[in-house]
Amino acid sequence: MRIPRRGFTLVELLVVVGIIAILMMMLLPAIQRVRESANRIRCGSNLRQLGIALHAYHHDHRAFPPGLTSSTNDLVNGDATGFTFLLPYFEQDNAFRLYNFSVPWYHRANYTAVGVSLKLLYCPSNRVDGSLDLRPFAEEWSTPLPPVAGGTDYVFCKGANAELVRDSARLPLAVRGVFDVNSKVRLEDIKDGTSTTIAMGDGSAGGGTYRVRDLTDPNRAVSDVVRNQPVYIEQCWGAAAVGNEAYPYYGSVFAVTAQYGLPPNPRDEPMNPPNRLVAPTVDGNDTTFTNASGQDWVSGFRSLHPGGCNFLYCDGGVRFLRASVHPATYRALSTYAAAEVLIEDPF
Repeated sequence: MRIPRRGFTLVELLVVVGIIAILMMMLLPAIQRVRESANRIRCGSNLRQLGIALHAYHHDHRAFPPGLTSSTNDLVNGDATGFTFLLPYFEQDNAFRLYNFSVPWYHRANYTAVGVSLKLLYCPSNRVDGSLDLRPFAEEWSTPLPPVAGGTDYVFCKGANAELVRDSARLPLAVRGVFDVNSKVRLEDIKDGTSTTIAMGDGSAGGGTYRVRDLTDPNRAVSDVVRNQPVYIEQCWGAAAVGNEAYPYYGSVFAVTAQYGLPPNPRDEPMNPPNRLVAPTVDGNDTTFTNASGQDWVSGFRSLHPGGCNFLYCDGGVRFLRASVHPATYRALSTYAAAEVLIEDPF
């Protein structure tokens, strides 16, 4: 006698599939939160290693490295970045030995070094690798450039002012950050306290998240008219360069909390802008040494961490700062000797 075997009916099968789908939908956000939490911790670890490198460099040279060096007033093409000076302090001796400091970063002698992709400089919430293809620009401008330049998701804090000038010591002390053009700030110069002064922070780039905003309209993204495509913010650890008014697309190794930083209108640069539009870094040849004319621009801090960014402070500590921080407190944390009183506890 055969015993009939009962299988799932189509309705029962659809119900089971539906239940599994619902469970997966419920679990997915939790999995994503766990993954992001791990990525944020790894990002903080990257910044902590950079902090160790900064302090080791300070120990040897009695000052932090400049954020960017330039032997001329033409900051569109400087000589080297602070990351280049730090290479041997975070176990990148080979790349450091490849770099020729007697010539600018874009010289043929530095093509190999500048093209190196450094894992430590990528935020895992954003990417694990990335570089900028410079060949189209070399062709467009008819000038020699490295074929590629390794990217970075971390940037130096320039303070609360975007003025770009070879002699950055002429900027008002109240808005200066620890890192600037040809700067050499010592720990003893940081009068506001090393634990409340930002050294570096998140500057997520590449990827396809943060687009470059139109400098005439903060709610509009720019497009590369030559290549007819959207422009996403990017910066490279070895490219000591900034954009200009003719090509306002690049991010640079700097970030600011405000474009002016002084009353009556500091022109704050928000962290993680909700419209995902970021100002490029542009040397507009401001002659006021305060950026009062608003011709110079520097990118703001941004990340893919929900709600804020990781920041490295001058004492070597790494802390997460929420994007909702009061603008005055944010500006105060980015300067090193302005003697501000924090209007709220950022931590």
